[in-house]
Amino acid sequence: MKKYIYLWMHNAMNRQASILFAAFAVETLSSTWCLKIHGWTPVFSIAYLLSGLTISIILLRLPEFRLPALVKRPWRSGVIQRKASLIGLTALTLYSWCLIWFDEYPIDVTNADMLPIIKVMCERFLAGQHSHVYDSIPSIWKGVQPIYLPAMWLPYVPAVALGIDMRWIATAGLLFAFGAFIVLFKPSASRASFMVGVLAFLLFWWIAADNTPGLIGLSEEGVVIGYYALLALALVSGKPWLTGIAISLCMLSRYALVGWVPAYILWLLLGKRGKQLSIVSLTGILCLVLIFLVPVGWVTFMRLAHLPGNYVAFAGRVWKDSPDVFATAPGMAWFFGRSGTTALHILLIVSSFTVPLAFTVIGLRRRRSNIPLAALKLSLVVFYCFIDVPYLYLFYTSSLVSLIISALALRDVRTGPAA
Repeated sequence: MKKYIYLWMHNAMNRQASILFAAFAVETLSSTWCLKIHGWTPVFSIAYLLSGLTISIILLRLPEFRLPALVKRPWRSGVIQRKASLIGLTALTLYSWCLIWFDEYPIDVTNADMLPIIKVMCERFLAGQHSHVYDSIPSIWKGVQPIYLPAMWLPYVPAVALGIDMRWIATAGLLFAFGAFIVLFKPSASRASFMVGVLAFLLFWWIAADNTPGLIGLSEEGVVIGYYALLALALVSGKPWLTGIAISLCMLSRYALVGWVPAYILWLLLGKRGKQLSIVSLTGILCLVLIFLVPVGWVTFMRLAHLPGNYVAFAGRVWKDSPDVFATAPGMAWFFGRSGTTALHILLIVSSFTVPLAFTVIGLRRRRSNIPLAALKLSLVVFYCFIDVPYLYLFYTSSLVSLIISALALRDVRTGPAA
């Protein structure tokens, strides 16, 4: 009888994992190659939202994820050597495509203003003008106001100081995320393993070779992707100090995490994880002081805290000047239209806080596993799907987190017959 119960439970887990991998396939294709099908972006926007929600829900039904144990003398392990070689090939491929895109798209406000703004902020910081880092920049759009949080622009300071292309910093963040997947990915003869491997390749090739979202040549988002990949790994590592650092880096780069933090704190409190909460809190506060308050001061901190209130006006300007943004990315803004920007913003704020909290409470009541990671994925899905201005490059933070989740799921669950 015990044998049959075990087989039934094992098959049930396999079915849940199969659903997760199928949802990951839909999410990946809906945010990459399917976007080339003219006129179908709204359909794939809905598919992207539903697939992300599915991944979050299925995560609760899978065994608790853990990072693999460290290998003694890893340089003697054939598996480690093969993975290191694959990471090296990935880096070489990324390097080759970066040279092409860097040459085709120089850092210039006529291409995109994110990196030029960050460059000026870094130059001011290096010149010792710490209190003026966030002053308006007269040379860009007749006085643009910098809005980037410290963990977004501080990583670029070494590149500016050394006079190298800033985009290598963002590329390093991308390489870290894909490298983490390669380390975690455990190939097998199952169909699921093959599918996840193919999807990883398609996602990598879309970002590196196609460059439709401008993730490599035009944006700074690679840094954010690296942070959130680190947070996903930290949550399954069981190391609260690493989680605290990762939370701080994520929060001090983009606001996408703002609704997840209360849900995570609630999970720690209701789970009676007081020591873990103390370590995460102290680490987070220390990072806030070192990364934010020390470099730019309290006045700037308070000014940036009010930035979300300006997003509605900004969305209105984008609707007027670049309406194609809303029709070429898998976000819900297209359905609301220009007149519904305020309603969308309110929905974004409300759902960003309430959905992860409700999700966490339900997960705890039903004694589910992987609640922090599942809530993180849910938070990213909600935030980016309902964001005021859905620039395409923003969506790959959630995609790379899904990639890491899929690799972790493959380590614990084998699905499908042998190929």
